[in-house]
Amino acid sequence: MKTTAIALLRDTALFAALGLVVGALTVALSAAVDGAAAAFAAWPLLGWLLPVAGLATYGLYRALRVDFTWSTARVVEAVRDGEAVPLRLVPAIVIGTALTVLGGGSVGKEAAALQMAAGASGPFRRWLRPEHQGWAAPAAMAAALGAMLSAPAAGVVFSFEVLRRRPSSGGACAAPVIAAVAAWTVTEAAGVRFLPPLGETAPFGELWPEIATYLSLGPEVFDGMLGAGALVLLSALVGVAAGIAALVFCRALGAMRRGLARLGAPVFALAVGGAAVSLVLGYADVLGYGDVRAFCGTGTGLVVAALADAALPWWAFALKALLTLCTFAGGFKGGEIMPVLAIGACLGSTVGAGAVGAAAFFAACTKCPLTAAIMAVELFGIAPGVLCLPAIAAACLCSPRASLYPTTLVPSDGSPAERNAA
Repeated sequence: MKTTAIALLRDTALFAALGLVVGALTVALSAAVDGAAAAFAAWPLLGWLLPVAGLATYGLYRALRVDFTWSTARVVEAVRDGEAVPLRLVPAIVIGTALTVLGGGSVGKEAAALQMAAGASGPFRRWLRPEHQGWAAPAAMAAALGAMLSAPAAGVVFSFEVLRRRPSSGGACAAPVIAAVAAWTVTEAAGVRFLPPLGETAPFGELWPEIATYLSLGPEVFDGMLGAGALVLLSALVGVAAGIAALVFCRALGAMRRGLARLGAPVFALAVGGAAVSLVLGYADVLGYGDVRAFCGTGTGLVVAALADAALPWWAFALKALLTLCTFAGGFKGGEIMPVLAIGACLGSTVGAGAVGAAAFFAACTKCPLTAAIMAVELFGIAPGVLCLPAIAAACLCSPRASLYPTTLVPSDGSPAERNAA
């Protein structure tokens, strides 16, 4: 009994240590990507070098002997199947993501953090007791997402939902919680946050009057049940729009990847995808649309602007989606989740509901509705989070067979989960 208790305490300490390591790596990743984004903002001509950045990333992967096809979707599948994720992926994905952002590519940090964390969990897996070894990678992924988005509870739920795995015991639930809290503590202490405090953006401070204006109703209507019903209806309509947009986005990404794959080696896809983005960015000043650079990188600024009800053009979501599609279809390294949140926030901002759009589009693109709901509460607050629920449900219903992660697609005929080429 005493030996079992000591072993349990030892494994608990290992999961806490894993969280601390993931938190420290997340801080380093965030600093690298933020530095690259600052450099791109200071020297916009770096946008012409995105194809070079992609080729340099490919060379780095070859030098580190890491398969260039490692992506978030592949990492998730490997973790689900109990396969090892190489530790060498850690420096590769950190540098690769920074290089993509340096060249103006539309990628985020969080999926890079997921890959990095899964790779870093290898040594800890070997130190754990055999019956606990399968918890290491999911716990590391929970820690990475929660730390990067300042949403540890959402990270824990995501680690189960994206793998479509039910917790087998109380320990299986406790492991990601311990790691996520430890990692979140590190990033909070370092000041790494996805969004500024909610009070600075107040996304729903003026939501009801805006909805009243949008529906041509008087603000006094919102004192009763009709107001609540109008809010739910608008949330659901935003969810329908987000679901349809997510379906188009995922299908388009899959089609573009299949088309570029026909060119042969990954370097050709990198060249074509990078050239497409570079041309859009390079001719921005010539054609008078220089603000397009605000749609590059992680998209955090777009999310903040959408929550603050800034004057974003109605087509903002389409431009961010286009740049993201070209970047990912070309095979550039980086995360999908932050650009997805930005696209959704821009979509929802057209009716003053940026938070609703962000949560709904994320849910539709990942098929992780519970994660989306909890993330909405953690990022935007309880009231806005509750208002996101109808949108999340509607978005998932409108895009049942599309996802960025094949593991979240439920097979309809008992066969292995349908592989979306995205």
